[in-house]
Amino acid sequence: MSRRSLVWTLAVLVLAAPPLDDWLAGSMPRLLLVEMPAWVALGWLAGRRPRARKRAWNPHGLTGLAFFLGALGFWMIPRSVDAIGASGFVDQFMHVSLLAGGAALASSVPSMPFVLRGALGIYGASMTFSLGVFYTSYRALLCGTFDLAQQRSTGHWLLVACPFVVLFVLGAGARALVREGMRHPHRSSPAQGTSQSAATPPHDVPPAPLWNAGRSS
Repeated sequence: MSRRSLVWTLAVLVLAAPPLDDWLAGSMPRLLLVEMPAWVALGWLAGRRPRARKRAWNPHGLTGLAFFLGALGFWMIPRSVDAIGASGFVDQFMHVSLLAGGAALASSVPSMPFVLRGALGIYGASMTFSLGVFYTSYRALLCGTFDLAQQRSTGHWLLVACPFVVLFVLGAGARALVREGMRHPHRSSPAQGTSQSAATPPHDVPPAPLWNAGRSS
C-alpha cells in the first residue's frame, strides 16, 4: 500500500470513528459544512484519475454527475438530516453514499465538456448562495434535530463561503481554458484557411513547348 492510500484510509477511519463523527453530527453547521464536504472530498481523492477514460455507462460524465447530484441532494432534505442523528445505520449510509458520490464525480469531470463543467460550477455557486439566504431568512425550523440558531448559523457560513466558491469556479474555468489553449495552440477555422489560400498568388506557369503549340494549331 502506498503512502497516499495509507493516509486516505487513515482519514476515512478517523472521520468515521464515533468520537469525531458524533461531534460533527451534533451541530447543523458542522454536519452540513464540514462532515458532508469532507466525505465528498475523500471520495474525490479516491476516484481522481490523471486521464479520462471513456466508458459506455458514463458518456460525457453524465451518469456519474447524476449519481453525485442525487446523493448530495438526498442528504439536503430536512428529514434525511434528522435521520442521520436518529439512526446510526443512516449515518453510516450517508458516509458511504457521499464517498461514492465524490468518487463518481471525480471520475466523470475529465470526460465532461467544458460547457457542462462550467454549468456545474455555476450551479454549485448559486445553490450555496440560495441555501445561505434561505437558512438565514426562513423563520420556521426545518430540521427537528437542531434549533433555529444553528439553522441561521449554517446559512450565515454558507453566505461567507459563497465568494470563495465563486473564486474557485472562476479559477477552475480559467485553468481549463489555458489547458485547452495549450492543447490546440494553432487551431484555425476552415474559413481562415480558405481565405489565406485565396490570397496567396499562384505560381508562375511555365510556357508550353513549341511543339505542343504547333500540334494544337
